[in-house]
Amino acid sequence: MDENDNLQALERAIARDFETLNLPVANWVPEHTGPDGKPMLDVLVVGGGMCGLVAALHLRRLGVHNIRVIDGQLAGLEGPWRAFARMETLRSPKHLTGPASGVPNLTFRRWYEAQFGAPAWQTLGYIPREMWADYLNWYGRATNSHVENGIQLQRLTEHDGKSGLAWRAELQGSEMGAETVFARMIVLATGREGLAVPRIPALFAPLRGQGIDHTGDAPERAAMKDCDVAVVGLGASAFDYAAEALEGGAHSVRILGRSAVLSRINKAKQVGYAGFLHGFPLLSDTEKADIFKYIFARGVAPPRGTVQRVMRHDNVELILEAPISEIVRTREGRLSLETPKGRFEVDRVVLGTGYEIDLDAPEYLAGIGNHIRRWRDTLPEPEVYGELQEFPYLGQGFQFLPVASNAPAALQRLLCFNHAAMLSLGNLANDIPAVSEGGDRLARHIAATLYLLDKKIHAGMLHAYEDPELLGDEIPGLTAWWPEVS
Repeated sequence: MDENDNLQALERAIARDFETLNLPVANWVPEHTGPDGKPMLDVLVVGGGMCGLVAALHLRRLGVHNIRVIDGQLAGLEGPWRAFARMETLRSPKHLTGPASGVPNLTFRRWYEAQFGAPAWQTLGYIPREMWADYLNWYGRATNSHVENGIQLQRLTEHDGKSGLAWRAELQGSEMGAETVFARMIVLATGREGLAVPRIPALFAPLRGQGIDHTGDAPERAAMKDCDVAVVGLGASAFDYAAEALEGGAHSVRILGRSAVLSRINKAKQVGYAGFLHGFPLLSDTEKADIFKYIFARGVAPPRGTVQRVMRHDNVELILEAPISEIVRTREGRLSLETPKGRFEVDRVVLGTGYEIDLDAPEYLAGIGNHIRRWRDTLPEPEVYGELQEFPYLGQGFQFLPVASNAPAALQRLLCFNHAAMLSLGNLANDIPAVSEGGDRLARHIAATLYLLDKKIHAGMLHAYEDPELLGDEIPGLTAWWPEVS
C-alpha cells in the first residue's frame, strides 16, 4: 500500500466508526423559509480552521445539518499555519488528541501513522507546523465539513420579519460575488486574531509598513536579507520571526525586551486538566479574571526548540531591559532606536507584540460591537486587569450578552467560538488541547437554543406523532385504543 491507499483505508475506517456510532444522527430541526424565499440556515459558521471544523462536526453529530462553513482564505490556507505563523513545530505535544472529538481514527496520530508508519510516530518529536495544516485539511475532508473557501463575511444585521428573528449576513466571494444569506445563529470561529488587532505601540504606529511590521503582517524572509533587524518582544512569535530573519540571511538580529528576565515557564500549560476545563466556566467573575491576570503577568515562555533555533546563530543578541523610547529615521533611511541599553540602528523592525481584543475592529460587527457586554462592564475594578477588561463577557454557551436593553434581540444567537472566549470559558476555543470539549459545549448550546426557538413546532409534532408500536392484532378480541386526551 502507498500513502494514498493507507489514507483511503483510514477514511473508510472513519466512515465505519461513524456508522457504528449512528453518526451523524438525522436532522431534527424544522426548516424555516427566509425573507428571500429560500431555506434559512440554522447555523452559519464563519471560519474553516480548526475551531470551525470542530464546530461543524459536533453540530452534525447532534443532528443540526442545515449549516454552512465559510472561510475567507483559499483551500489549504485556513487558520494561521501558512498565513503568518512561522514556528517550525507546534508547542502542543503530539499525543494530544485535539479536534478528534473522541474518535480515535480522527487523531493526528492515526493520520500520521497511515502515511509514515507506527515506528515513525515513535521517533517523531513535535508536530511540524505545515504538517498540522495538512492534517486539518484532511480532517475537514474526512468529517465532510464542506468548507466554502474564498468567502468573506462583510456585514451582519438583525432581521425580524414573518420568518422570525435571524441574522442577515452579507457575504463576498472571489468567484460568486456578493451574496446575502439569512441564518438563525452565527458562530464566529475566527481564530486568535478574529476579534483582535495587532498590538502596535503608539511609538511604532506612524512607521508601520515603512520598515516596521507586526508578525501578523507576515514579513517575508527575503525582505530581511542582508539587513540589521530589531525584533521587539520576548514571546514565541518574536523568537519565530527572529529565526526567520536569521535563516533568511539577515546581517544581524537584536531581540529587544522590556522585561529584565526571559520567562522560563508557561503557566497556561498547567490548566489543561478536565477539572479546570469544565470547572473554570463556573467560577466567579473575579476568580476567572484573577487566574488569567496571574498567567499573563508572568509571561508565557517561548518554546525551548524555538529559542534554540534562534540562538544557534552567532549574529543574534538578546537584550533585556530595553524598552524603546524613541525612533528616528536617519538620513540614510535607517531606523535609530533609543533604549536604556543604548541606541541601535537597524534597517527593519519586527513587532512580536501580540494581539489585543477589539470588538469594534471587525467591519461585519459595525453597529453590533458596541452592544456586546465586555468584562469591563462586570468587574468591580476593571482597570486593574488591563487589556483583559476588553474581552467579551460570554454566556455559558459562547453566546454574546447585551450590555444594555437596546441591544439587538438576536445578539445572543451570535456565538464567539475563538480566542476571545478565553476569559469567560477558559481554554475551550483558543488552542488545540480542549477544542473538542469546546465544540461539544457549543453544539449542545446551539441544539438547545434551536429546540427552544421551535418548541411550539416540536409540541405539535409530538401531538401529531402516530407511529404505532401495536397494530391491533396482537391480543385477540381487544379492539380498544388509547383514549383521546384533551
